[in-house]
Amino acid sequence: MARAGFAVIFCLGISILWFIYTYNRFKAKQLQIDSWWDEVDMHLKIRHDLIPDLIAKTKLIMGSETPTLDRIASIQDRILEESFNTEDEIECLENELSNEMHSIQLSFKERREAQMDENLLTVMSELASIEGRASSACAEHNKLVNDFNTSITRFPASIVLNFLHFHPKEKRIFGISNSAHAAQDHT
Repeated sequence: MARAGFAVIFCLGISILWFIYTYNRFKAKQLQIDSWWDEVDMHLKIRHDLIPDLIAKTKLIMGSETPTLDRIASIQDRILEESFNTEDEIECLENELSNEMHSIQLSFKERREAQMDENLLTVMSELASIEGRASSACAEHNKLVNDFNTSITRFPASIVLNFLHFHPKEKRIFGISNSAHAAQDHT
């Protein structure tokens, strides 16, 4: 009889340890996902700091791009208006901004006189680098989200995670949308 009691206590102890381990592992995954999105957000803030410089320098050299630059300024203003933006709206605006920035970068590559200006070249290079790092961070975020979402559906962890109200995370999109990219390729 004592052995049966010991076996029950042992199994209960193992179950509690497994429960704690599972909770901690998935909580760490959630924090890692959030950390990668914070990385994207940091790069976007740096990009926002560089946009006024880009607009000023581009207008001097590439005056015909004024409508695109005005759209960039308008989108930036809408993003920075914190009063009405939801996370989804901001994400949509950031992607719209990326599309316009891509348009400016294409125009920059086509204009020899723009490429000769050191200041504009520096700003364009910094912005391209920031876009690349933000895009890479977003890809890592989405990879972790995919892993997390797959993991929370696997038995037996799914029992614990349902009990603890762990829910699937959403993937995020950052960068140039496929439709905008295709439209720019046709022009």
